[in-house]
Amino acid sequence: MTSLTEIDRSQSESYTRWTRNERVQHWLLAVSFILLAVTGFALKYPEAWWAAPFAGLDWLFSLRGILHRIAGAAFVFLGIYHAYYMAATRRGRRLLQAFRPGLQDMRDLGTNLLYNFGLEKHPPKFDHFSYMEKAEYIALIWGGVIMGVSGVMLWFENVTLTYFPVWAIDLLTVVHLYEAWLATLAIVVWHFYYVIFNPDTYPLNTSMVDGRISEKEFRHEYFLEWQKMQQEGHEETEPTKCSENEPV
Repeated sequence: MTSLTEIDRSQSESYTRWTRNERVQHWLLAVSFILLAVTGFALKYPEAWWAAPFAGLDWLFSLRGILHRIAGAAFVFLGIYHAYYMAATRRGRRLLQAFRPGLQDMRDLGTNLLYNFGLEKHPPKFDHFSYMEKAEYIALIWGGVIMGVSGVMLWFENVTLTYFPVWAIDLLTVVHLYEAWLATLAIVVWHFYYVIFNPDTYPLNTSMVDGRISEKEFRHEYFLEWQKMQQEGHEETEPTKCSENEPV
């Protein structure tokens, strides 16, 4: 079986889309990102109602800084591990290949726009990843690099000032803040819609919980991959022709 998705033998009409390793990476990323967003914005907007838990007492404000740095370190180390996973493991390299954008993604985007405007009868059919998932992954990597580099440089300010002028700290602060806003809005508006509020997945896409996807969802969301798996399964089970002199 050459597909990245595998048939789940323990469940009827179910497929395994994500490994346990990948699901753990996802939830570590989710926890560290939420902590970073809450503690980071609490520093910038201390008067906001959601920043109240960190306001009023000095030790709570210090705790905010400690939590932000712990979450930041976890985010950076997770990014390093993810790069290793994608480059050094067989499945990671196959996932990286599946994430690679191509001309077909542009065609799918055009077809989807026409479909949404009622100018196309059917939406595009996707393989293991749609163009939307590829764009989100690329945005995550790009944003993660910017946030990680700027965050580390702000964390070790004295080292940064050894090599850069004072105004670089102000620039890094602005870049870090606005990239944080961009990343948070992308998660809340884009990712949350795609995995929670989308009518096709509401109330929740549970594939990152148990790693599985039903055959109905698989056929609907990733028809081309599903089709390949059916063809491969048919070829594997097709009887081999025997000659008259060979025992059956």
